[in-house]
Amino acid sequence: MKMQTVLIVGATGNIGASAIHAALRSKLHVLAIVRNQASAEKLFSNVGTREGITTVEADILSDHGVKNVVEKVRKGELPAFQHVYAAAGGLFDRTSILDLTTDDIRKYMQVNFEPNLLAYQATIPYLLEQNDPTSTWTLCTGASGDNGSLAGASITQGALFSLANVACLENSNTNIRFNEIYLGLFVMAGAAAEQAGVMKASEFALAYEKLLARPDIKGCRIKVCQQDDLTELNISKKLE
Repeated sequence: MKMQTVLIVGATGNIGASAIHAALRSKLHVLAIVRNQASAEKLFSNVGTREGITTVEADILSDHGVKNVVEKVRKGELPAFQHVYAAAGGLFDRTSILDLTTDDIRKYMQVNFEPNLLAYQATIPYLLEQNDPTSTWTLCTGASGDNGSLAGASITQGALFSLANVACLENSNTNIRFNEIYLGLFVMAGAAAEQAGVMKASEFALAYEKLLARPDIKGCRIKVCQQDDLTELNISKKLE
């Protein structure tokens, strides 16, 4: 049986490293979108290996970035994928709502929200065409959307929550298991996690690893807000 592949959007960040750990431990191949070769080297450093990882350069902020990657897959230039994990974003600061400019809001949406939406639009048609019953699409969101601690980031997380709701509904009767992983902890890759006293990317990977292994989990939010949430998945239906 041919090895399956996870396409990871936002692969060079701490959460991306977590998704890579989970995929490799699940005996899946990784197709990671990177900005350039320097980003690829950062990714390899974050996860501590090059094995099982194919990188492709693309601008995920562009309307055509992920679409071009999918076209290369269609042409056989890149591995076919059955799973998508999106964790794009990373723009955070403590500017208050009153101080947010129109340009600030547009930038937050461009960096934190739009790449995940564009990835969805680019990859869902491909997964539907393949009609693989094991296909999954996972969106990682953050608790700032609920705690309101970072105005710009919190507002865009709210948009991601809504995206997850719509995607769960749209895929309720398709071959794609769409789920949201909601992260309420700080996660860092490699030795930096120990130095900062936060959760390691390799630990957070357990949530995605378990989700991949559970075909019964569909249209759900998996909350990871404490260590115990990795031992026993905290699952709730997105739409009842």
